[in-house]
Amino acid sequence: MEDARPLRMPSTLLFIAMCVLGICALPSAALFVLTGTIGGSDLAPSLAIGAPALIAYPVAVWLWLRARRQPIVGRAWVLAGLGLVLIVGSSVPPVTVFGGLIVEERRESQPGGRGYRG
Repeated sequence: MEDARPLRMPSTLLFIAMCVLGICALPSAALFVLTGTIGGSDLAPSLAIGAPALIAYPVAVWLWLRARRQPIVGRAWVLAGLGLVLIVGSSVPPVTVFGGLIVEERRESQPGGRGYRG
């Protein structure tokens, strides 16, 4: 008789992706949302960068829970894949913009950067 336990691999992959990407994406998204709410209406683009990630991660947790309980393997893979697309798609903008800002600030004090006196 076949084992009736659901397959755990799709939900495990989704969980690992949420943890690894969440380390960088959630703090940077929270920073963008915080600066957008404190800064007023002229910093509304920062809300548009950070808010999708803060919404996508709870939805991905819900999809992870649903994928863990699916008795049909195909549905579990679809739910995990949807969660991965949601996480990756919403994590790229805040991490990319925040990383670009860090690189730009780092280059300012280097030779050839803005404000360098040598």
